[in-house]
Amino acid sequence: MIKIGFMDKSRAQELMPELFELLYANMNEIDPAGEDHDSFKEEWLTELIPAVMKPARRIVLIEDEEKLIGYFQYYVNADTFMMEEIQFVKERQGTGLFRELYRFLRDAVPADIEFAEAYALNANLRSQAILTHIGLEPIGESANGRCIHYRGDCRAMFDRILNT
Repeated sequence: MIKIGFMDKSRAQELMPELFELLYANMNEIDPAGEDHDSFKEEWLTELIPAVMKPARRIVLIEDEEKLIGYFQYYVNADTFMMEEIQFVKERQGTGLFRELYRFLRDAVPADIEFAEAYALNANLRSQAILTHIGLEPIGESANGRCIHYRGDCRAMFDRILNT
């Protein structure tokens, strides 16, 4: 049974290492010569745990039989739903979890939010294709030039995902 819900922030220290392992496994699929596991993990946890504690930042956990199979990290700022990180275990990619997650998010994101935004690594062609497919368009790049910045209409994005 799939369970989708918000991470209890009081459990961040306990859960974030597991989220990192899922992220790292997926990153290795995209860029096998990428970051060193231990140094990247230390940096990621050092930066992310304090960031996750901010009230606007949310992490949605996706579990099957109490086993983590995915997560989604985002925040809402003014008129924008900023999608920061989405990860599913490889075995569950392409099985409908994305649509289930966005069904949950449609009700969680305030109805008056106008825009949806995300970044995709230059090397991650799959993420770029997904962002385009859900109605976001490239509007620039990150400050370091490693990512493409996407933006689109938030409600149109939800409609496109849930009605296709």
